[in-house]
Amino acid sequence: MLRDSVHLMATDLDALHRVDRLEVVESVRPRLADVAGGQDIDSLITAALDDLTPATVTTYLPILVERQVRARLDPRPPA
Repeated sequence: MLRDSVHLMATDLDALHRVDRLEVVESVRPRLADVAGGQDIDSLITAALDDLTPATVTTYLPILVERQVRARLDPRPPA
């Protein structure tokens, strides 16, 4: 019985994780539209999410994804 509940919890977390990814993509995409320069923003966001997940705390994930995509678009070292 305990094994089944653990399995269900893991499945539920997986479903929640997919929703979180979609929410991150939808929240970050408009903020990056002006810096795209003809590149596919969705693929850059997906690559950044792949690098940053599985994260255990997703509170700052949109900010981290945006920073990583901006860094990929402008690879100059920070001042």
